[in-house]
Amino acid sequence: MNDLQIFNHDIIPVYVTDEGKKVVVGRELHERLKIKTEYKDWFPRMCEYGFSEGEDYSSFLSDRSDGLPGKPKTNHIMSLDMAKHIAMIQRTPEGKAIRDKLIELDTNIENLSPELRLLIKLEVGQKQQQQALKDTNDRLDHIGDVIALDTRSWREDARKLIVRIAQKQGGNEYLRDVQAEIYKLVDQRGGVSLETRLTNKRNRMAGEGACKSKRDRLNKVDIIADDKKLIEIYVAIVKEMAIKYGVEQKSA
Repeated sequence: MNDLQIFNHDIIPVYVTDEGKKVVVGRELHERLKIKTEYKDWFPRMCEYGFSEGEDYSSFLSDRSDGLPGKPKTNHIMSLDMAKHIAMIQRTPEGKAIRDKLIELDTNIENLSPELRLLIKLEVGQKQQQQALKDTNDRLDHIGDVIALDTRSWREDARKLIVRIAQKQGGNEYLRDVQAEIYKLVDQRGGVSLETRLTNKRNRMAGEGACKSKRDRLNKVDIIADDKKLIEIYVAIVKEMAIKYGVEQKSA
């Protein structure tokens, strides 16, 4: 009992990052839990309980704790939730004491040392840069696919993209809204009224004796198909909207 009280005097350091997150250092937790397995073997086993890097913990290199020369050792900054869980599953007096301490962490919080704070900043910065680069590359990949849409197969390719834009917005029920937005932009950029042109063409077809069903099937895309300039405008607008909503061009 006396040993446990002494252990409670400084059970486990809890730090606060610049972002206000409370964290625990992996090797310090390993030491305070009195784990006999080496840290390099123990930590991966703990991660098998469902913890993931970037969410529950991050890695950094720290100086050797034994003070001897050699390669820096891999260490980890882990969230309090992860540390609590790890402490609990040890089923030891030390584990219980550490878990209780973490639950009551508001009574004893220490700030990160400048060195450790810098290491965390560098680690977080690198991960953010890597994720940003991945996001950019992914975006460039699908933009490249979208740009492949050209005026030779424009009608079918545009239709596929419009369907996917609607799905991004919530489903096929948004098809009319997407098409209406595209037609509006075509009117603005082309300085035309697709609705007026559609009405005029239907009237001409009626005068030429075309049946009503054929006139009714006529739509604004048919009007666009009659004008090379409008085709180019229409294709450009569909591309822009596909890129805006992160849509990839692929087979239907």
